[in-house]
Amino acid sequence: MTNVTESHSRIESGRRPPPPHPLKAGDPIMDLKLAMLDAAMPAQSAMVFGDVWGVYGAYSQRCLDLGCENVYLVDSLQTPEFEQRLREQPNLHFVYGDFSNPQWMMDLDREAEIGVAFDVLLHQGPLTGAIHLILDHCQRAICISQPTLKERDLPNTVVYLPGNTAREELSPSYSHLDGGGTSEIHVFDPLQVNHGHWLWGMTRSFLESVLLGEGFEIVAEQRGPDLANPNWYLWGCVAERKRANPRHWSASHPRPTRAPDRPASERKP
Repeated sequence: MTNVTESHSRIESGRRPPPPHPLKAGDPIMDLKLAMLDAAMPAQSAMVFGDVWGVYGAYSQRCLDLGCENVYLVDSLQTPEFEQRLREQPNLHFVYGDFSNPQWMMDLDREAEIGVAFDVLLHQGPLTGAIHLILDHCQRAICISQPTLKERDLPNTVVYLPGNTAREELSPSYSHLDGGGTSEIHVFDPLQVNHGHWLWGMTRSFLESVLLGEGFEIVAEQRGPDLANPNWYLWGCVAERKRANPRHWSASHPRPTRAPDRPASERKP
């Protein structure tokens, strides 16, 4: 069973986060995300996925400011700046782990009224599985905000970016709208298939269909500005749980269990 802890000293080597991005009014990126949080409130509790990189738990803090009694931040990154926030906020609980890992998420013994997934789905290798695991811990609603591909010729389009040769059309690089500096976006390298790189380009119609299959319906959404590449734009939504889906693949999916230990002679070298 996964334990909820309030501090870890684990800092991933090789991942140096940029300076913290203040949640200030007037920045279209921040305004869109804050609008989605406002639309999902009030809520007693929130579970925020991947809120350490660059903002050090700022969206979790915003949930507390909006009245959540407890906020659980799930991430595999930890920084001294975030540790300081944890010390200052007794109702902010850090859960160290990988929310795309089925076994780990099934052992996670917490749920929250709302979930928050800002700019994290683009990095998840097992995409629809990770979305399901996130939603499985959201009792009422989920807030999503991320760069989104404009609709393609076919609806429900999702594009795998590593190894993709349509770089000019699909490059998601864009400038920070409040500072003018160009974001460093890692994409297209077919061997870099990890959380530090952009793996997916998703259309709104794709996300809406995935959410419907999970029993969630979009109840609020907002379109943000285009990125420097006009094939991408910023988009956010709030989707609420409306029904169970007995025909979902998870209804008959066996729960992962620990495999029995094998003799040394049968183990992989």
